[in-house]
Amino acid sequence: MSAPKYLSNNGIFIEKAPIRFLASNRLTKTAVIVLLLFLKKRQLKDMGRQGKVRWVIVNNGKIVFPYCEAKKKYGIPAPTFARAIDQLIEFGFIDINHHGGGMAKDMTTYYISDRWTDYGTPDFKEKSRRKDTRGLGFTKKNWEERSKKKRRTKLKTSNENVTATSNKNVTAYRGITHPPSNKNVTEEIDPNFFIYKGEEVFRYFQPRSNKNITIL
Repeated sequence: MSAPKYLSNNGIFIEKAPIRFLASNRLTKTAVIVLLLFLKKRQLKDMGRQGKVRWVIVNNGKIVFPYCEAKKKYGIPAPTFARAIDQLIEFGFIDINHHGGGMAKDMTTYYISDRWTDYGTPDFKEKSRRKDTRGLGFTKKNWEERSKKKRRTKLKTSNENVTATSNKNVTAYRGITHPPSNKNVTEEIDPNFFIYKGEEVFRYFQPRSNKNITIL
């Protein structure tokens, strides 16, 4: 018996049935692209006997497709990639074998699934990506502990405790009275206040009477 043959990974092998499903426009454009990239990651091996071809995915359940690869290599943002993954799971094209923890040595692994063949029938098995509650990777709560660094505290600028230079009643020009104020010093001050103060200083230095002035 001849040794099993591996399908070349220079292209993407797609069966006819998935093509008909993709033509139904149920998947978004990004989801279709991500599916094709998943199919390219398969390692197909001919396990057929007596001249019958039977391709088997030998790395099924071990396929990895990290978010950083989707972003750097294919330009797919993380939120868009996540939505594509959710849609492929929803329609039965892929399944998650192991939920990674966001670390380089603990990546999520995937199965190429055939659940999609039963989509729209009572036999279809619905699946969705479960929310990860293990607290793995970096989070706001464990960032300092795992990074061994102290988070910088943000300096908040506040004017709540800044008061004006005076809380006394200010008699403005022409008898307008301003009550005490604790408003921020950045608030505009009536220019008539300065005019009145200038006139007050001028009157102080102005002689009150000419009777005691001797002209030489």
